[in-house]
Amino acid sequence: MNTNEKEIIKHLRHGKRVNISQIARELKMPITTVADRIRKIERSHITKRSSLLDYSSMGYNSNHMIAIKVKSGSKDALLQSLMSNNNVNSVYRINSDYHFFVEVVFRNNFEFITWLDMLKSISQVDITSFQVLKVEEKEKFVP
Repeated sequence: MNTNEKEIIKHLRHGKRVNISQIARELKMPITTVADRIRKIERSHITKRSSLLDYSSMGYNSNHMIAIKVKSGSKDALLQSLMSNNNVNSVYRINSDYHFFVEVVFRNNFEFITWLDMLKSISQVDITSFQVLKVEEKEKFVP
């Protein structure tokens, strides 16, 4: 990946609508070249395009990161349960004493605690929870 492609990716990562002519002006490149590079980048490096949400503006004020340890025979069932839950935003399989790192979003802490109690009742899990107080930076890295 060359320097211009990295700069284009940085523009795409700002989360705003892409203005190809503005990117072209800033990078001193023809608009058609920028458009071609964006298509190439989308095919080779972008998994999916999505918008980052401000959950609190939508009434979801309880955002948590949780580490989950589960008995090995129950991993797949727990994973399916997590992936089908609407409050689960992201699920990561990790390499530590825990098996999954999960981001969840709820309207309030009562909903979160109720969900957590339900999760503990249906499977034998060990959970460490962290409440996200403020997102300082997200989705910034460009190699």
